[in-house]
Amino acid sequence: MTASKSTKRPVPLAAQFLKLVGIILLLTFLVEWSILFITPQFNNSQWQLTVVNQFIERGATPLIGFVFIYTGFWIQAVSGSTTQPEPGEPALKDWRFWVFVLSSLLGLLCLLGIPLYLSITGQITEQAVNQINQEAAQAEIRVDQEQQQIKQLASSGQLEQLLKSNQLPPDQRAILEQLQKDPQALDKQAGQARERIRNQQQEAVNRAQQEAFVNRLRVGIRSFLLAVGFITIGWSGLREHR
Repeated sequence: MTASKSTKRPVPLAAQFLKLVGIILLLTFLVEWSILFITPQFNNSQWQLTVVNQFIERGATPLIGFVFIYTGFWIQAVSGSTTQPEPGEPALKDWRFWVFVLSSLLGLLCLLGIPLYLSITGQITEQAVNQINQEAAQAEIRVDQEQQQIKQLASSGQLEQLLKSNQLPPDQRAILEQLQKDPQALDKQAGQARERIRNQQQEAVNRAQQEAFVNRLRVGIRSFLLAVGFITIGWSGLREHR
């Protein structure tokens, strides 16, 4: 009988260790994620994005925790050490029931996180594009202002005198010298400057949109896979628990 007990003892102990590690992983995730809500900023898109990102990026931690807990329950069942609930006792009093419910809820949150992430990144990308367009418009305004100032200098009749003086910045002197040789040079340079600004603007917009698309694809796939894992564990546990 002693030998029989010694062969059975490690199995429930292994189950307890697995459940303990699983609970620690689960609590670690919940505590770290809940800290973000100490100073909530529900109207801040960046804060919303951080909350969703933290949940998805660290979602594997509770998933592994649930796997450990589920495996611990399975070892208990195989070893025959599982405590059977009394007839008529509601499942709500069994903490195993709540573990599987929590797994199902996390899976649901992963699914809901997909459209939420798409919406948040859409707003942030739109803000980034608007900022890029505003900066490009301001840059073109500066080009127009500089062009107008140089034209005023050229039309003042003092071009020769200005070129002989040492009061002009080197870049402005070079433009005036070229303008003296070619009256259309200023318009050409201004046009080239506007073209560079618009090319840089388009490149920045494309880069922001591509980055948003890659992040959406990555987070969407990850969220879906995590949801499948959480819901599979939760529903399987609840089905066996009935």
